[in-house]
Amino acid sequence: MTVDRVRVTFFLMTYNQERYVREAIEGAFSQTYSPLEIVISDDCSTDGTFAIIREMCEQYDGLHTIVMNRNTENLGLIGHINIIPTLSSGELIVYAAGDDISLPHRTAAIVDRYIASGRTVTSIHSPVYLIDIAGNREGTKIPPVISDGMSLKDMALSTALIIGATHAFSRKLENIFGGIRYNKCIEDLVMGFRSAVIGGLEYIPEPLVLYRYESGITAVPDSRNQTYQRKVKREVSELGMHLAVFSQRREDLRHTDAAWLLPLVQSARDKALLKRKVLLRHYRFIKLMRYSMKRGMLPLFIKVWFRELKWRIFFPVKGLIRNIAPQA
Repeated sequence: MTVDRVRVTFFLMTYNQERYVREAIEGAFSQTYSPLEIVISDDCSTDGTFAIIREMCEQYDGLHTIVMNRNTENLGLIGHINIIPTLSSGELIVYAAGDDISLPHRTAAIVDRYIASGRTVTSIHSPVYLIDIAGNREGTKIPPVISDGMSLKDMALSTALIIGATHAFSRKLENIFGGIRYNKCIEDLVMGFRSAVIGGLEYIPEPLVLYRYESGITAVPDSRNQTYQRKVKREVSELGMHLAVFSQRREDLRHTDAAWLLPLVQSARDKALLKRKVLLRHYRFIKLMRYSMKRGMLPLFIKVWFRELKWRIFFPVKGLIRNIAPQA
């Protein structure tokens, strides 16, 4: 290894992905960058995922260093993300998901960009080729931070930044901010913003990952059979994620020179909290109205309250029509 050769860990995270994990591992093994440490870490899957991992690792006879890990208990996404530094040795960590496929030159392209920056960037990301469950390509997707031309202020308020499946990050990022504290976060919303706020977010405009958009935790459910209860449950869950992300950003900003963003992030958190309170219906109308008036959010309260009322009326009627239609 030459002096300027970057030590890289390709970190593949899996959980209950037996249907796709073989292709994900093949993508890891196919990486052209060398020497490369490949860590395949399973979050205590209950299906056949780890059996496939063990089989493929035992049969591998290539040049890369292979490390297998199986968590003794399910840590969840953020818990698993937080232990990456302890399971890897790379200066640069290329993240991969167990249902996506990395193209062979992915790591090499990321390292080239990292070196070109003088090893100063802390996050590198890219667009993706979209594939369906069967693996058929269906176009490309550009991350919102690029397609929307976001400023730092926009990023502080946004709940869609980079595509996490394409993310590579420097170990320096954890040295500055530490682990992610809030378990309901989506990691790319935290780590992408962390890098942006310290000026270390870099973009490669070439798709390097085949991204299975119909699977995973961010997949959008089929709305045709949506009920009021399911709609509210999903909205509440999403708002819980937003609350966690804004709470984490609020803490992270205290490690930077961008404290001017704190009031904006706090306001976004307050709005997400109000929306969640309305949808949960744990509070009386008058109490929530007074709460929103004190915080200057009365228009938002009225908007969300009427939207929830519309769902309560609309979804039962939609279900009734769907049940009657086949009999007509």
